[in-house]
Amino acid sequence: MSQFGLLSSFDHNSQSWQVYRDRLQQWFIANDVVETKDTTGVKRRAILLSALNESTYKLAADLARPKELQEVPFEDIIKLLNEHFISKTCGFGEKYKFYAATQFQGETYPQWAARLRGLTAHCGFLNVEEALRDHFVMGMLPGAEREKLFAQDPKDLTLAKAVELAESLRSARAGAAAQGPAALGATRAGDADQLFKIASTRASDKVSCSVCGFKNHTSAQCRFANYICRKCNVKGHLRRMCKKFNYIENEGIGENGDDVLTE
Repeated sequence: MSQFGLLSSFDHNSQSWQVYRDRLQQWFIANDVVETKDTTGVKRRAILLSALNESTYKLAADLARPKELQEVPFEDIIKLLNEHFISKTCGFGEKYKFYAATQFQGETYPQWAARLRGLTAHCGFLNVEEALRDHFVMGMLPGAEREKLFAQDPKDLTLAKAVELAESLRSARAGAAAQGPAALGATRAGDADQLFKIASTRASDKVSCSVCGFKNHTSAQCRFANYICRKCNVKGHLRRMCKKFNYIENEGIGENGDDVLTE
């Protein structure tokens, strides 16, 4: 029978036992190697032991002494490995790691939020989401994004919203950087909102105006928006943009909005 998923070998020198143990349990479920069908645990034990590399197998055998490892029940082997690999956690020690964490250089805001969430595993917070939101903001790298979030009302700010807002501002900053030195100067707290406006102009530079056909402005900004097409007599576009006729690309617009058309 074909098997679902890849069950790799386990090396305690380079892999996490907790992660491997959880993956192993999911592999058992996917391949229907469950307790109801393996009541003695013999098959699960054989799969586990065959997946241990040589050094880890020897370690497990030493932990099982004076019993022979292959005679120890599956659940007992799991317990032995849990006790050996999973260190006792101290609540305040875990909380210290959480509060001491700060965003790395080059770490995205979603990555920072995910890493921070992982640090809450053994903290025992009564309100995990509130602790995450607060330290996500306080532990951010200095910059317009952090200052913008500091100005938010905590009552209306969730972790998800904080990540979304920070990412939006980061994208706006990237857009502003593409606009040149003038836009790059808008990095002070008072200029944070302006970054969104600067970055939003990038889209209009790439979209042709439906009124005249040029790409340096939007249709709403076009000075020919009130002109009447000389072919279809409909207000709102020039003859060169009339959908009923073909127009010559890259032709200029004459005085008073006149343009060149080939029928």
